[in-house]
Amino acid sequence: MPFQSPQKAAICEPGSVSTGSHKLSMAHAALRFANAHTPLGCSNQGVGHLDAIHPWTPDLPDSKKAEKIILKSRKKRKNYFFQERVVEIAKSQAGNCGEKSALVCFFLSQQPNRPIYYRVSLWPADHTFVVINQRPSKEGLFPDNFNDWNDDAVIIDPWVGICGPARHYPELWRMKLDGMAEVGVELSNGYGLIKRNWLKANAELWQTMPDRNRKYVANKCPLPTPKCCIL
Repeated sequence: MPFQSPQKAAICEPGSVSTGSHKLSMAHAALRFANAHTPLGCSNQGVGHLDAIHPWTPDLPDSKKAEKIILKSRKKRKNYFFQERVVEIAKSQAGNCGEKSALVCFFLSQQPNRPIYYRVSLWPADHTFVVINQRPSKEGLFPDNFNDWNDDAVIIDPWVGICGPARHYPELWRMKLDGMAEVGVELSNGYGLIKRNWLKANAELWQTMPDRNRKYVANKCPLPTPKCCIL
């Protein structure tokens, strides 16, 4: 679909809707915006790599095709500014967690009541999502335990389709992966067109990922993350 700037979210008027409800609605809209502009899917989600494809398996976009598109797009936007990168991502119509999170950030940046938001990287897993209403420490770190995140912090993770309270993120993550595994979805923890390592979506590696990785502001990770694949 052609790139479309996000519509401005309605400003909360006194007595009409709570700030919390408004921000949650904004978060859901950001999730939809990110996925609407990446209809060709991810390079690290697929079906049929481990088992025969069953009749109930979802019709996901081809992961190899998506990877070629993503790599080509990343080369183009290497020296782009943020808004130029977002436009290029939308033109490519494919993306992993990094691209999808950038689209979420762009959507939030265009809102009249722009919330506090950060791109968060789970390191060393190299997975990225966005959080609203949670500030990091001066060192760029968020609490290791999601139970210690703010009550009103909201995580938007378009790669796996999560939008909800940060404190519930590990539980929501596992529920999503269980549902994906039930219909045959597999996730790749490799990168590159030749070597791929596919695992069932509910494999322990994936299930425990939110808890066992540190949480950094994306641009303050110990190592650069030019690609988005979960190790």
